[in-house]
Amino acid sequence: MNPLGPQHVRELIRFVGLTRTRELNCSECRDAAGELAERRLAGLPLDEALERVEHHLQLCPECTEEFRALERILREAP
Repeated sequence: MNPLGPQHVRELIRFVGLTRTRELNCSECRDAAGELAERRLAGLPLDEALERVEHHLQLCPECTEEFRALERILREAP
């Protein structure tokens, strides 16, 4: 078993610090990602539910990658 290096320990501590009582799962994040992207592009304020989506994106690289692709598509749409 390999011990964790200092960078891994820092990342784990960061993730623990970001933990909230109510976390979204990936499916819930994907369901609301379109609305979040549209509101961001329009410069509209976010409600609490969309703030939870943003929070999930801070923690989940897979959802973040999908979300960035969605934002690119929306920016390029006529």
